[in-house]
Amino acid sequence: MGMKWILAGLLFPLALQADDGEIQQAIDEGQRAYQAGELSQAAAQFDYVATLIRQQQAGELGTLFPEPLAGWQADKVDTQAGSAAFFGGGINASRRYSKNGASLDITITKDSPLLQTMAVLFTNPSMAAMGGYKVKRIQGHTAMVKEEGDNRELQMLIANTTLIQLGGRGISEEELNAYAEALNLEAVAKF
Repeated sequence: MGMKWILAGLLFPLALQADDGEIQQAIDEGQRAYQAGELSQAAAQFDYVATLIRQQQAGELGTLFPEPLAGWQADKVDTQAGSAAFFGGGINASRRYSKNGASLDITITKDSPLLQTMAVLFTNPSMAAMGGYKVKRIQGHTAMVKEEGDNRELQMLIANTTLIQLGGRGISEEELNAYAEALNLEAVAKF
């Protein structure tokens, strides 16, 4: 694979969906380059492999979103896989829901180094309260909730690797809670 394909995988992560054969081919090429002493080429191939695998994970992560509640509509899931070199790694999927002028965005972020910063809020309720959050439980997981005007947000850190964020405008507290309860957090934790 040439450098243009590697850059395409980094800048347009889901433009190409890799199959197992493409991943195995890149692994084989990386191994061949390594054994030949072509270390830069080997590193580039293995970076490419990592990006392809994150793309697969992002696609799978996109299957974890709940169906729209009664009266709501949902957009297609948007997924992204970040390169460790450019975006700090990790994968991200989001979906927008809407109903009569109200909207809700649900975002799931996995394996991002930025999650370490968020973990402090979840382990220290006093810090969360200083940030304007109230703490509650959703399906046995700690959730932080904040309301400002007609904006509501709810965040949960699952298994210390996955951040789920629900943020909406014009959405009731009951609807926000219903979407949080509709998430399959057991599947998220196993992902």
